[in-house]
Order: sequence, then structure tokens, then C-alpha cells
Amino acid sequence: MASQLITYQVVLLIARHSFTGELVHHSHRLSDFLNDRREAMLALENTQVARLRDPGKILQRHASALVPKVWIVAAFEPPQQAIPVAHRFYGYVRKQTHDVFIILDGMELRGTLHTAGEFDARRIIAASTDSFLPLTKATITLDANDQFVIQQDTVMVNATHIRYLAKIEPPK
Repeated sequence: MASQLITYQVVLLIARHSFTGELVHHSHRLSDFLNDRREAMLALENTQVARLRDPGKILQRHASALVPKVWIVAAFEPPQQAIPVAHRFYGYVRKQTHDVFIILDGMELRGTLHTAGEFDARRIIAASTDSFLPLTKATITLDANDQFVIQQDTVMVNATHIRYLAKIEPPK
């Protein structure tokens, strides 16, 4: 069976810039593609570059660009045409959910982390088999511009860029 090419609109955040463009790849879920260790780079088409301190101002536009996965702090899909369930942003949601606060390079994130068991920050950061972890109901606040807040259903977070991870306890 020949694999088909899938095109996703994606936004990639690094410590000081954002890249928006199209990611074209063979029929993987986007989270699978981000966590595929055989691919070290993301090839984007129709890209736009902006600084996080002024994300509405496009600095450059390019037909194509490469972004090393290791530098991606967070990734998400902007609103776009519906994606078939087989190709949705992440492949599964584990059983337990935990509201978390995360500090990353250049940003803070609040959202719901899905884990196979109880919340264990050390296991999540150090022992995860995935480089990129899905957070749902996510809110990103940028260090460079705290007036610009990003809210997304799902954000993929690069675990290597997590500088602080804490479970948000419910109010007593």
C-alpha cells in the first residue's frame, strides 16, 4: 500500500521566534512525526517568520525552510480544514489527566497533561519515550510579550525544553 502525503498547517515556537508554514509528510499523525527520531529536521513550505515579542509582524516569508526538531519548544496547529481521525494531532489520550504549569524556553504553559499513571514529574521529563508531549486545553504566555496569549486545544511540548514542571492542585 502506497503511503499518501499529508499537509498540515503548523506553528512552531522556539525561544524567540515563531515559524508558521505547511508540513508535508507521509501518512503519520503529527505527534508521531515529531517523535520520530529518524527525522531530525522539519521541512516547512510557505513559511512565515515572526519574533515572539511582536508575533503579528511577519519578518520574512520563504518558499521552504528547515527547522531542527531539537530547537522546537512547542508546536500546534492553527485552525484549518478538518483532519481525518487517523491523522489527528496526537494519536491517543492516556487514562489520567493532570493540570500542569510548565516553564519552557521563552514561554509559560498551562494545560492538561495525559499520563499512563499518577503524576511523576521526574518520569515525565527524564524517562519519557516521547520527545514531544501532548497537552490539551493549553494556554501559552510568551515571555517577550505577555499580552499575547495563545490558546489551543492541543499543543505538543518538547520535553527537553521544560525548565519547570508542576502539577496545579485544585483549590481547597
